[in-house]
Amino acid sequence: MFGRSGVGAGAYGLTGGQVVGGEGWGVYHAIVRRNLRRSFAEVGRGNYGAIVRQFAPGAEHWFSGRHALSGGRRSGEEIQRWYDRLAEVMPDLRFELTKVVAKGWPWDTVAFAEWVDHLTDREGNRYSNQGVHVVRIKWGRITELHIYCDTELLERVLEKLGGQGVGEAVAEPVGEPGPFREARVGG
Repeated sequence: MFGRSGVGAGAYGLTGGQVVGGEGWGVYHAIVRRNLRRSFAEVGRGNYGAIVRQFAPGAEHWFSGRHALSGGRRSGEEIQRWYDRLAEVMPDLRFELTKVVAKGWPWDTVAFAEWVDHLTDREGNRYSNQGVHVVRIKWGRITELHIYCDTELLERVLEKLGGQGVGEAVAEPVGEPGPFREARVGG
């Protein structure tokens, strides 16, 4: 979503003139927004390697709910396995960004991306969900990614995919099943 690979914060849709997080940080936040937009575009192209490379060692990757994509991951291997699962379960996943906000400094940036996603099941039925990514970045690396969406809708879609023979759609979550760190501001 951000990162040294040139993919980053812009993928989340912040517009050029916004200054969030302090006077004089407008250019930095514009770069973050551009990188986030690019990251969501990489997901749409199925280039999950570009996303995984942006995570710092020990980063937290967490998805709400109780389903095959839920739970938390803290190792690079688990994060890679989660994106491998996402690619198998939703190969045509695309995001439409509706709002992106970023604040903070290079050593502690928080970005929020609201989105609508689109995908097709194996029988050609189309689905759409909405949600938000909350991302914490330190020095260009993702340290936390939390994903929230309509989990009841997602669970129904995953069950449908499971019934169509996509075993990973109904598998146990990759990583730990529950929430991770306590919610915090500025920490």
